Amino acid sequence: MLLRHAKSSWDDPEVQDHERPLNKRGKQNAITMGKYLKRERLVPDLIISSTAKRANKTANIIAKTSGYEKKMLESEMLYSAIPENYKKVINEIPDKNNKVLLVGHNPILEEVIARILGESRIMKTCSLAHIELSLDSWKQFSFNTKSKLIDLVVARELEEGIIDN
Repeated sequence: MLLRHAKSSWDDPEVQDHERPLNKRGKQNAITMGKYLKRERLVPDLIISSTAKRANKTANIIAKTSGYEKKMLESEMLYSAIPENYKKVINEIPDKNNKVLLVGHNPILEEVIARILGESRIMKTCSLAHIELSLDSWKQFSFNTKSKLIDLVVARELEEGIIDN
């Protein structure tokens, strides 16, 4: 599962990009997405987040709300704008993990998803792309791995009536 971080705050123009926090709507969207993962029995076996404050906070809120109780990992590579870094992170996932959530940023997430699926998808803030991959080991993952988009879920759309909060 690939998730774009929730809505961040632009209130303080002096704050560096890496340090931008979530705004109020972003925090609510992350709660909504965590509830969705729990309801749909999609609680990940592993969460890996970008090191950026807004992505990390999104991941932490989702972890808490969904019932994820394991250690969450962080990767500077998920903050970068290079698709190959996502591939490297995926290739290093221990095989005991079946459901994995990577929390990152646009525009790189849209590019990674396009390379995996062979078609473009728009990733609004706090959007989740649930992708099924045909592989026996994460080490086998490449952008040519057979894949199927199971769902594309946007927290804001869930809040507008699709999910019971």
